[in-house]
Amino acid sequence: MKYVVFLVGAILLVGATASAQEEASATTAPEAAAEPTSAQEPPKEEEKKRSPYYKKVQGWLWLEGFAGPSSYDPDQFGSLGGVQNAPRLKGPEYGFAVGTPFGGPFFLGFFYRQANYSQYKLMKTGLDMQGNIRIPYVHIVLRGSIGFAQTFSGNPYGLTNDKNGGVSFTGGLGVRIPIVRWISFATTFDWTFVALAMQGDTPAGTRADAWISGQQFGATFALTFQFIGVR
Repeated sequence: MKYVVFLVGAILLVGATASAQEEASATTAPEAAAEPTSAQEPPKEEEKKRSPYYKKVQGWLWLEGFAGPSSYDPDQFGSLGGVQNAPRLKGPEYGFAVGTPFGGPFFLGFFYRQANYSQYKLMKTGLDMQGNIRIPYVHIVLRGSIGFAQTFSGNPYGLTNDKNGGVSFTGGLGVRIPIVRWISFATTFDWTFVALAMQGDTPAGTRADAWISGQQFGATFALTFQFIGVR
């Protein structure tokens, strides 16, 4: 009987010890689970790839230089009375523009263009306006300008003691391609209406004084540098 009591007591003691260990593990396990194992930083957002698809022309100061072929018919729409019509001539045209974009893709600036023909030179200067419409890979360019026009170093009719001046209106269409963040390349095809008040002495010895109006075609290739605010 003594052995039975001793055996039962041992069994109860072992059972109580095991139960206490289970309760202790049950209470400490959630606490251990609640503690963070390691501090993990939130993953950084991946930057978008800089491909031509995402490129766009930026910057608050534009400096543009351009050159290209042109042709000019000075009296296509109205000639000088009593003088033979002036021939249509071809020659290079070059110039520059400086300005700033505002209101989204709209550009406004000052331009100077000079075309060199065999008998004279044609100068145009004034206000240059552009609309750059962004599409994948390129920008569509809509160009318009208005300004002062004048021939110098000669004139279309070979007049002496000549004096002239007038206005020009230009419309153009082309594309602009971003190269790097601050440089872009553009090409446009332009049509210009030129009206000049022409005065001078004709080869026949008479005095000419009248308006002539003609047209100029040009293909412009431009390199544009964009500064200030380029990201």
